[in-house]
Amino acid sequence: MGEDYARLAGLTAEEDLNESLGQSMKKRMPWLLILLALGIGVSTVVGVFEQVVAQLTLIMAFQSLILDMAGNVGTQSLAVTIRVLTDENLKFRQKMHLVAKEIRVGFFNGTLLGAISFVLVGLYIFLFKGKDIMFSFAVSGCIGLSLILAMVISSAVGTLIPLFFKKIGVDPAVASGPLITTVNDLVAVVTYYGLSWLLLLNVLHMA
Repeated sequence: MGEDYARLAGLTAEEDLNESLGQSMKKRMPWLLILLALGIGVSTVVGVFEQVVAQLTLIMAFQSLILDMAGNVGTQSLAVTIRVLTDENLKFRQKMHLVAKEIRVGFFNGTLLGAISFVLVGLYIFLFKGKDIMFSFAVSGCIGLSLILAMVISSAVGTLIPLFFKKIGVDPAVASGPLITTVNDLVAVVTYYGLSWLLLLNVLHMA
């Protein structure tokens, strides 16, 4: 149990208080290097949408909302999947049922949270940012849709990655929380800025 918990935190093995600095760094560094590369990828994707950010600077304020929710949902799906995978006799059909269930949960949770965000964020922009009501709820609508899509994809990612690791003979606990979170950051960034570019700039011409 302790070893699995360590791997969920992105460690290759458990640590104790008496370990040297070098030993602790050796255990943590491999995942951190992988996550650094993925993080650079996320930053590069944000750079691709520089034009969107330049024309709609307000949307930057809500980026963390999408990223955090996508990461949270992915981590929840990861935890459920790893627990289910303790059953060595799990059949393919049961695995697909798990994937479908997690995607459904992500969709309905995303729909509920997206609707709440649509109302609250729209009111916030309208009342406190001095924007007109159409602009306010267009932005909040884009945020709501982004939440739904990001949470659905993140639920799938959080389920499929440990299933894939299990299939190739790697401990699914290696599909750590930090890895899932970073991958889902990429998903959320593409979803949010992609929808902002498509809906707010090209369809509604909000710039």
